[in-house]
Amino acid sequence: MNNFADDEFTEKDSNPDLDLNTEKGRSDPEAEDTEDAPKGFFSSAKVRIPFRVGLGLLILGAALGIYWGLFPPTFQVDQMATTMAITEGHREEGETLPPGYRTVSTLIFLTEDCFLDKPGGLMSNDWNPVSRITDNMRSWEKGFIFQIRVMVQGLRFNLSRIGPQSKDHPQLAKADPLFNFKETSFALPSSERQYRSGVKELRDFLQALSESQSEAEYFSARQDQVIDFLGRQLPILGGYTAQLQQNIGTPRYDVAILTETTEERNDDGQRVVPVTQQANSFWERDDTFYEVRGGVFVLYHVMLALRKDCEVLINDAKAMGTMNRIINELESANKPMLSPMVLNGKEFGVVQNHSLVLASHLARAHLAIQELQRQLRGGGTM
Repeated sequence: MNNFADDEFTEKDSNPDLDLNTEKGRSDPEAEDTEDAPKGFFSSAKVRIPFRVGLGLLILGAALGIYWGLFPPTFQVDQMATTMAITEGHREEGETLPPGYRTVSTLIFLTEDCFLDKPGGLMSNDWNPVSRITDNMRSWEKGFIFQIRVMVQGLRFNLSRIGPQSKDHPQLAKADPLFNFKETSFALPSSERQYRSGVKELRDFLQALSESQSEAEYFSARQDQVIDFLGRQLPILGGYTAQLQQNIGTPRYDVAILTETTEERNDDGQRVVPVTQQANSFWERDDTFYEVRGGVFVLYHVMLALRKDCEVLINDAKAMGTMNRIINELESANKPMLSPMVLNGKEFGVVQNHSLVLASHLARAHLAIQELQRQLRGGGTM
C-alpha cells in the first residue's frame, strides 16, 4: 500500500501539466467579468490612431503659428547698410557710403528680410489654417506694406529729384506701382512676385546711386525736398492716433456744468447730449493696434537712415536734437509686447492700456516732426 501511494505521489509531482490544467479549468469570476465588459471609446484602434494624429497636428500647428507670429526685431541701419555695400561690391570695407545709400538699402532690407523672408513669409495671402489664425501678423503686414509704399513714393517724388521740375528715375517709376499691388493676392500674379520685382528695381537704383559721380543725381537732401518728405508722415501719424483713439473710445464729458445759454436744446426744450463714439470691439482692437505697429516699424528705420543721409542739412539747421527726439519716440513705440493680448484698461487703472501708450508716443513724434520742419525752413541748405 505504501509503495502504491508513493508511486501516485511521484507521478503527480512529475507531471506539472496536470496542475496547470487544473488551474486553467477553474473558473475565475473576475476574469470573466473583465472579458465580458464593454470596451471604452478610445480603446478602439480606429478611434485612437486618428485622435492621436489630430492631436499631434494641433500641437504642431500651434507651435508653428507661435513661431510664424513672432515679429521681426529692430536692427542697426548703419551696420546693415555697410554690410550690404560690401556684399554687393558697391564699397570696400572702411569706405564711406554716399548720401541716400542707407535710405534705399533700408527699404530693400525691410521688404526682403523683415517682410518677404521672415518666418512664414508673407501671410496675408496664404490660405492655410495656421496663417489664418495668426491675424495679428496679417494686420502688422498691412500696416507695414502701406508705409513701404509711402516711403517709395517719397523717394521717387522728393528725395531722388534734383528739383521740383526734374524727371523720374526709371527704376523708381517702375518700383512704385509694383509696391502698390495689394498684399492679399495669392496668384496671377502673387503679391510676393510683385514685391520682389519692386525690390529688384530698388537694387538697380541703388547700384546706379553707388556708381554715380554726382551726389545729388540720385539722392538730393535739399531743404524743401526733405520738408516735403516729412510732410507725408503728418497726416499718416494723425490717422494712426485717430485709429488708436477708436480703440480707446471717446471720453465722456460731463455736460451738466454748462449754463443754460451754452447748452444746445431741441424744439421741445430738451437738452441735446452729444453722442460719444463707441470703442472698437475686442476682436477689432488688436487688428488696429498691430496695423499701426507695422507702419511705425518701417518709419522708425527710415528715420534712422535719414538722420545719417541728411546729417549735413540737419546739423546746419541745428535740428539734430529734434531728429533724435522723433527717433526716441518711434523707438519707444516699437518696444516688444510683453502681454499676449492688447489690453484696454483705464488711464490710471490697474490694467495697462496699450493703445493709449502707443498713441501718446505717436502724438509726440507728430509734434516733433512739425518742429523739425520749422527748423529746416529756417536752416541752411546743402
